[in-house]
Parts: sequence; structure tokens; C-alpha cells
Amino acid sequence: MLGDTKNKFQSGMIYFFAALAALGITPFCVIRYLNGEFLNALVDLAIVAVSLGNAFYIWRRGKATQTVSYITALLYSSGAVAVAYLNDPIFVFWLFPPLLANFFLLNAKAALTVNALMIAAVLPLTILRPTTTESFAMIVSLLMCSSMAYVFARLTHQQQLMLEGVAIQDPLTHLSNRRALDEEVRLSMEDFARNQTPVTLIMLDLDFFKMVNDKFGHSVGDTVLVNLATLLTKRTRKTDRAFRFGGEEFMVLARNTRLADAVVVADQLRTQIEAELKDPDGALTASFGCAELREGESMEAWFVRVDKAVYQAKQNGRNCVVAAD
Repeated sequence: MLGDTKNKFQSGMIYFFAALAALGITPFCVIRYLNGEFLNALVDLAIVAVSLGNAFYIWRRGKATQTVSYITALLYSSGAVAVAYLNDPIFVFWLFPPLLANFFLLNAKAALTVNALMIAAVLPLTILRPTTTESFAMIVSLLMCSSMAYVFARLTHQQQLMLEGVAIQDPLTHLSNRRALDEEVRLSMEDFARNQTPVTLIMLDLDFFKMVNDKFGHSVGDTVLVNLATLLTKRTRKTDRAFRFGGEEFMVLARNTRLADAVVVADQLRTQIEAELKDPDGALTASFGCAELREGESMEAWFVRVDKAVYQAKQNGRNCVVAAD
């Protein structure tokens, strides 16, 4: 989901820059052609054509690719340098748009590298300025623009990581949440479809948890949930990942694990919960269900099967493990 959002942003930026190129550069292409500046017109035409071509490509493909982003960034950067060389050195101001755009198209380090190469490419033009002051001002302004854009990109990236963490993390237990589970399950299903790598869902539901909240209050109930999350984090295998599914329900995604092995893992967790998890009245228990992904099964159907297994464990007297049919 988060990957889709990022891809939509990248696609939107490529569409946006293509529109800017078509609307902002096409008139220059026409004017320069009419004025006999054929090489300049050709450079402008190439920028517009490749920009529109990139936009059409990702529209047909349905998503942006890193290659298209790099092509777009290098196109604008080299085009700006070419314009500066083909015209009066003052046309170096055309470098400012790609200096900023590169940080929207590429990661911060890659954009900084492309910008450094672009600035280095126009250094010879600085000697054409009438005074040393003008030459120095030209270079410093380009460096300042790129540096400020870099700082902005880094801060934005850090904020993005923080927001992504909030979006996929349960605020109480700090386990990954349902949104993260859906993404991990999707990836595991794709791996199963490609390589037939087995994967099993282990679902657990605390027994009589409502009574804990009713008797001792939600603060005690929250403490129990946090302690359970800590126990799952410590006791699950390194290849597994635990999630808070909702309320007192938790899920463990057991990768590369057959149903029989997952049942063993679940029973070990059940035993550890019974031994370590407590409320003021004493030990708590949990009911478990396990379901291995089947060929051609949807995510929804898989979740339904593991949920039914937990329900069956409740019907069987709780504090037990049931393997889904």
C-alpha cells in the first residue's frame, strides 16, 4: 500500500514534468526554429519528446520505474547544460529547475550526484562572465540551490519514514498492524505463487480477555496486551513476524513453514503464554488457529480459514491449537 502511494507520487511527478516541458519548452522550440536556431530547437524538441515519451510509457505500464525516473532526471539536467552552452552564459539559470526536480525524481544521494556533475559541467562558462564576482555568484547560487534542495529532501525522507512507521505500527503494542500484515501476506503469497514457498498463518486470541477489562479496567488490559506483544517478539522465530490483528487478536506469519511445523510453533507459544502472561488474578491463556496457504487461495479466504480454526479452538475448551482443514 505504501509502495503504491510512493509509485503514484513518482508517476505524478513524471506527468507533471512532462506537462511543464510541453507547455514551457515547446514555445521556445518553435521560436528558435523560426529564428534559424536549429540546434537549440533540436535540443528543446528532444527534451519535450522524451518527457512525453516517458509519461506515455508509465501510463501504458501502469506504474513508474526507476529507469524512467533516471532518464527524466538526466534528460532535464543534460538539456539544461546544453542550453547554457548553446546560448549566452546567463542562460545558466535553466539549471535551477532540474537542480530542484532531481530531488523529486531520484533519491537524495543520486540527485546530489547528478547535480554535482551538472554544476561541474557548467564551470567553464563561469570564466566567460565579465567579472570574478559574477562568476563566483553564478557558482555559489547553483551550489546553494542544490544544497538547500538536498537538505529539504533529507528532511522530507526522514518524515516519510516516520509517517510510514506510524502507518504500519500498532500504537499500543508497537507490533506491526493490520495494514503491514496485509502487505507482508501479499508478498508471501507472491513468493508462494513463484517458488511454491510454504507459508502458514498462526492466529491467537486471548481467552476471556473481556473479563480482564471488565474486572480490572482497560489500563490493566492494555498492560496485558503490551506484555503479550513483548512475549511474541521474544519467543517467535527470527523468520516469523508478529502482528496485532485487532483487539486481543494477534497474528504470526510463519514463512517457509508447513502446517505441521506451524502447529508445533503455535503450541510452544501457547505454553509460554500460559507460563508467563498474567493479570492480577493469575495466569492467562490463548487459543490458536493455524492455516497453511493453499494453491490459488485468496487472502480473504486464507484469513477466514485461520479465523475458523481459532473459533474451533475456543469451542474445544480454549488454550489449545487447531489446524485448519
